Order: sequence, then structure tokens, then C-alpha cells
Amino acid sequence: MFVNGQWVPSRSGATFPTTDPSTGRVIAEVPRGDGADVDAAVRAAADVAVEWQFTDAIARAALLRNLAKLVGDNVEELARIEALDSGHYLAKAQELVSAIPLWLEYWAGAADKVGGRTIAVPGNKLSFTLLEPLGVTAHIIPWNYPLLILARSIAPALALGNTCVVKPAEDTSLSALKFAELVSAAGFPDGVFNVVTGYGSEAGAALAAHPEVRGITFTGSTETGREIARLGGQHIAQINLELGGKSPLVVFPDASLDDAVEVAVQGFCSRAGQVCVAGSRLFLHDDIADEFLEKLVARLASATVGDPFDENTTMGPLVSAKQFDRVRQYIEIGKQEATLLYGGDEVAGVDDGGYFVGPTVFVDVPKDARIAREEIFGPVTAVMRWSSTDELIETINDSEFGLFAVLWCRDITSALDTAKRLQVGSVLINDWFGELPMTPHGGHKQSGVGREEGLEAVHGYTQTKHIGINLDRSPSASTDWAGAPL
Repeated sequence: MFVNGQWVPSRSGATFPTTDPSTGRVIAEVPRGDGADVDAAVRAAADVAVEWQFTDAIARAALLRNLAKLVGDNVEELARIEALDSGHYLAKAQELVSAIPLWLEYWAGAADKVGGRTIAVPGNKLSFTLLEPLGVTAHIIPWNYPLLILARSIAPALALGNTCVVKPAEDTSLSALKFAELVSAAGFPDGVFNVVTGYGSEAGAALAAHPEVRGITFTGSTETGREIARLGGQHIAQINLELGGKSPLVVFPDASLDDAVEVAVQGFCSRAGQVCVAGSRLFLHDDIADEFLEKLVARLASATVGDPFDENTTMGPLVSAKQFDRVRQYIEIGKQEATLLYGGDEVAGVDDGGYFVGPTVFVDVPKDARIAREEIFGPVTAVMRWSSTDELIETINDSEFGLFAVLWCRDITSALDTAKRLQVGSVLINDWFGELPMTPHGGHKQSGVGREEGLEAVHGYTQTKHIGINLDRSPSASTDWAGAPL
């Protein structure tokens, strides 16, 4: 693990295995951190928090730019680690790692440009606010996009003067450790960035509950998010949560069907469906549904599921045996609730020990079916037909989730009207989700609180301090004391 600028084992000496999801074979043993390790990392971060807060923003920005360059110089190694440990196929892993410098550069640019405001108040007074860092921030990272989500949360935290303790997912710890090596090489002071590996129930829970952690960022399941909120709430930490989703992808009768089919495939098959914004509810207008499904089946037939390091692969394995079993269970549930149109069988031609599930499409799905309401987190989509826009919106909003939606529609008036009525954090029209550092991302309802990315993320990593100055020579000159002094 990486604590206070040093590479250290867990204090107990315990380790746990991390596996290659395409074969099920062990790659390496990783330190199994617990509360003692978390405490050491948090204390290291707390010891340098004030020094880092008052480091010039320009200097913090320069270090982030150094880190961006080092990530760019190490794309191939980072991508191979990500592909091996998480199951991203290599070409996709290379794309994702190549994008990470965008986040680091964006927040380097913002470091010396965000600030407070002046406030017009009665009398001869000066009133203004300062934006100050929270202090020690905890970053609990999911396994689906391990390095990208790590970077998107630590970049604003560091730029705005916080120190960081990262707990990567136990299934995908390796890229975070390589990233720590690059942070050190970039010149960040010891203690500003720390990585503690371990299980969520041990290291993750201890980090969320630590009283010196002033801010917590978590991306993952709603169930775990609730527990993190509870633990952080015990010491009133500021909490950002990006949680589950059951995102609708709506195809209108005037849509370009070929484009919409491609978006639908990306929507539920990208990262083997292990995406919070996955388009796992597919709403097809009655007028185009049959034609669309014919095109969808033809497109899915060209998908290649297999070894992440095979250049022909377009979809890798699920991340773990646990996730494989979960998705297969939902497929069996779907067979009882709806009609299986495509997939649902074992994938041929892959390693028997790997966690592979092919694209799976269900039609004739009742809106109250489990596969239509629960997050599966695999390459499975539930198709529902619609004709009335009002009923469509009512069905979409009748969900505990509210993260993301896609509308495919040429009539921009209809699209905008629908977008405004959806209870979600983001809506894309005639496009598919491409995460960017300058646009806010987050959910409503059980899909989370707060926003990652964009200038809206500033509020997740800062606190506001108000300062007021009476510019008159004597306080008695003030006329607005509301009866004071006592």
C-alpha cells in the first residue's frame, strides 16, 4: 500500500488474491488493510492538510500537470493493468487511460480560478466568502472503471487543497497502486495522496467512519452508499454519492434507427453492462419497434465476447465470479418474467474459468418485472413498447433510480419537453454517454447526491466561509443590529 509516501504492507501482514476475470486465475496477492492501516493513512493525510491547503494554487496545478504527463507517458502499462485486473478489453482500456489527463488538466486549470463572492449588504460593510478545502477526503472507488473514477474524484480534491486517502475496490486494486507510483514521481508531498487496499467491510468501512475524514466520495451500489452515508453521518462528513441506475433509452418514431441501434448496443453492452448509466431499459415506440429489434439482433450478432487481449474482442468478461453469478441469476429470472429474444446462453469459445456473459435481450417485459426495475449490472436489457408520451414518462419516473437517460428523436421540441419531465440527473439527446471533466454528473433519488465533474463538483470538495467587515470607525454607527447589544 502507499501511505505517507512509503510502500508498506498491511499492519497485520494479511493479503488477499486478485484474479484475472477472463480466466479466474490469481494474478497477485494484495495487502489486506484494515482499521489500523486506514488510521495511519488518514493521520498522514491530516498531518499535511494545512500545509497543502496553503500551498499556492498555481503550485498545486503544476503538480497535477506533472501527473497528467506521467499518465500520458504510461498509457500502455496502465491499460494492460486495467485490462488484466478488471476485464476491460485492451483497446477500450487504452482509450480510457488516454482520457485521464483531461481530468487532471481540467482541474489544474481550475485550481487558481475558483473562489468565493462578494455580497451586497446594508451599511458601510464589506461582506465576502472564501472557498476552503474540507481537509482529509476519502475516495472509495468502484471496480467497473477503477482508474478513471479514481482520477475524476482526486483531481478536484487535490486541486482545491484537500488531501486524499483512496480505497480501491478489492477486485481491482492494481491500477490504483501504479497510479500512486506516478503521484509520487510527479512530486506531490508525502501524505497528500495515500492508497489503502482491502475489503470494503474492513478498510472501506473504517475509512468512511474515521472521525478525521471530512469528505467522502463513493461510486457504487445504492445499498453500499446508504451504509457509507450512515457511517459518515456519525461524524457529519460531507458526502458525495454516485449510486445505482436503471437508465432508460427511448427511441421515438422519427429516430434514425441505425444510429439508435448502435447507441442501444453501447448502452447495455459497454463494459459488459457494468456501468451505472447502462441503458438497461429500452423503450421503443410502437411504430418502429419491430424494425428496430430486427436491426438490434443483427448488430448484436457481430459482437465478439472474449479475451481482453485479443484484438478482435469487443466485450470482455464480468469482473468477478460474484458478479457472474448475479447476472446469470437475473437472466433466469428474466426467462420467467418475459420473452428471451437474444442471448441468455453460455458464451462459446472462451476460457471455461472466465466470467463471460453475452449480450441478452428480453422483450414483452412488464413494467413491474424485476429485470425492468432492479439494477442487474450486466449486458442485459429489458425492452418495453410505448405509444403515449405521458405514459412513457410516468413509467420511466416510476423508479427508485434517477441517474441518466437517453432520447433518440429528431423533433427537438418533443425531446426537450420529455427531457425536462424526466426525474434524472442527466439527459442526452441523439448522443451516448461520453464522460467529460467539464460536465456535471450525478443522480436523483436512490441514484445519489452531489455532483462529480464540472464546476458543480467544487461544492463537493470545499466549504464556504463568510467574512464580514464593518468599515465604519465605530460599531455604534451600525443601524441593523436587530436590538443588539443585549
